[in-house]
Amino acid sequence: MTWLDAFFRFSGIGMLLLSIPMVLHAQLNAKPMVFLLLTQLFLLAHLLGFTPTVFYPPEVLRQVFRIIDVGLLVSIWLFVLSLFKKDFKVNTLHISFGTFVVAIMLAERLVQFGHLDALPIWWAYMVNVSAFLIIFHMMYVSLTGHTDDLIEARRQTRIKMMILVAVSATIMIVLGSVLLPEFQPTINAISLWPVLFALSFWILKIKGTVFAFDVITKVDELSARDQKLHDQLKQAMDVEQAYLQSNITISSLAQSLGVGAPRLREHINQHLGFDNFSGFINDYRIRDIKAALGNSENEHIPILTLALNHGFNSLPPFNRAFKKIVGQTPTVYRKSVLK
Repeated sequence: MTWLDAFFRFSGIGMLLLSIPMVLHAQLNAKPMVFLLLTQLFLLAHLLGFTPTVFYPPEVLRQVFRIIDVGLLVSIWLFVLSLFKKDFKVNTLHISFGTFVVAIMLAERLVQFGHLDALPIWWAYMVNVSAFLIIFHMMYVSLTGHTDDLIEARRQTRIKMMILVAVSATIMIVLGSVLLPEFQPTINAISLWPVLFALSFWILKIKGTVFAFDVITKVDELSARDQKLHDQLKQAMDVEQAYLQSNITISSLAQSLGVGAPRLREHINQHLGFDNFSGFINDYRIRDIKAALGNSENEHIPILTLALNHGFNSLPPFNRAFKKIVGQTPTVYRKSVLK
């Protein structure tokens, strides 16, 4: 077991020591890079501090490493959110829940090192439940935007990241914390290794641009084949007003145009500059709704009715989309144009 631990632990540390300088050297123009760097540092502290007895560092260092690594799960969570949620910003909820998770894990560490008295028996369950909540939320965020996402590299990364994080964290918690706690350091090192390998491979192969999904390379020149699709899409949106369908998806639109969804996704992304399908559809919807709100003849029509007539299923998503595109709420916009 010692040799098995040594292989996964020290090869993992080696991968981190190789990839951390690459992240530091990269231009931090991709928002997830800061959270990635924090995650790497927490991982390094975890692998150095949470070891079998034979690999223990000096006690002071071990305690420092173990106190530092309480931020690992939260940093992975923020990394995944920043990777897949457009315009992600850390808000009060993130800070509050992240602080709570770090605090309850820190309390366990302090008890372990004799700095605090024993905790209630339910404390460990609270830690595990909190960890699972974070894991499930990461899986939810990774999967929910998969269909809507127009950037193929990010679509593929969603699935890979979800599988890696979910499997690794579940093994770490279920097998390491609950079923085989006597082998927990080794199980953690093994379960983290695939994540470390994948991250290191992406970073070392593609350097700092691997997570720069927000950078859209718009292609202005159209081939004859692309021009035909462009004309078909323009006909469907501008003339047939396909965007008024409340249940429209990239797959249903592609089927109506007689092309594959991946090709349509690539076309909208590279030739029209959108990075998600809902943004593309909402651009048309909001344009028409703005015109309707600015027409005094429609002053008696409720905003909800206009939203439903233009393909939205309810008011909250419409309000969010309108404010994101226009910069004002629909009510404020209507008042400003009907003065």
